Amino acid sequence: MWKWLKETILVVAIVVLTTAGAAAAAPSLSDGAHLLTPAEQAEVSAALQAVEQRYDVRIAVVTVASTKGTKAGTYAKQLLDRDYRDGKNGNMVLLLAMDRHDWYVATDKAMKERISNKKGIPYLKDAFLPPLKDDHYAKAFAAYGQSSAKLLAYYQEKGKAYDPADAFSPLALVVALVLAAGCGVAFRAYLIGKMSNVHKEAAADAYVDAGSFHLTDSRDTFVFMTVQHIAKARPVDDDLPDFDSADDYSDDDGGGGGGSF
Repeated sequence: MWKWLKETILVVAIVVLTTAGAAAAAPSLSDGAHLLTPAEQAEVSAALQAVEQRYDVRIAVVTVASTKGTKAGTYAKQLLDRDYRDGKNGNMVLLLAMDRHDWYVATDKAMKERISNKKGIPYLKDAFLPPLKDDHYAKAFAAYGQSSAKLLAYYQEKGKAYDPADAFSPLALVVALVLAAGCGVAFRAYLIGKMSNVHKEAAADAYVDAGSFHLTDSRDTFVFMTVQHIAKARPVDDDLPDFDSADDYSDDDGGGGGGSF
């Protein structure tokens, strides 16, 4: 009897702890800046959670009205370290800071292996930034989730992070050039064969009827020239790193990149 009671208590404790842990997990979407309607929040959350469950990762989206003076990259990394650490195969956060219209994607070490700074982050940016600039936030977050899924699927299939250079084949390029050259030569020969009544002349005036053209006056007049030198404006430093700069967040624990919209 006592043994049965202990086993029952143990099972109940495990269930309670598991439920509490699940409840304590940070949500996949945290819209602190109130950019989405309730329906959009539900749709985006479902899309993000589907990707997370399929690949056992976290790809959260967090929006805030202000980072209160903290740089977007630092703020995103703090969110990642504090709230999003439960993805077995990696964790990532897309942060939107509406006070400065900054965005930043932070990845931990495992996710950096799957979505690299040099190729993966720009791939995500190209997907979600256009709708983000147009204030289509739900569409931007959906694009972020979809592009993340594609990069994770690529890693799962290839065993390495996405790199567009992998799709380039030198042999295919050579074959294409040879075929193009052959088609060009054949088409030129075909056109020449159709022009059997045409022959070349040594000079251009051979194509003008004799006596049909008389030049009565020839004169070149240079009036004036105006040159204006306009100084190129220097770009404003927004304290956010470029994708290809050495200032991209990168250390032994993770990576990321960001910008403004």
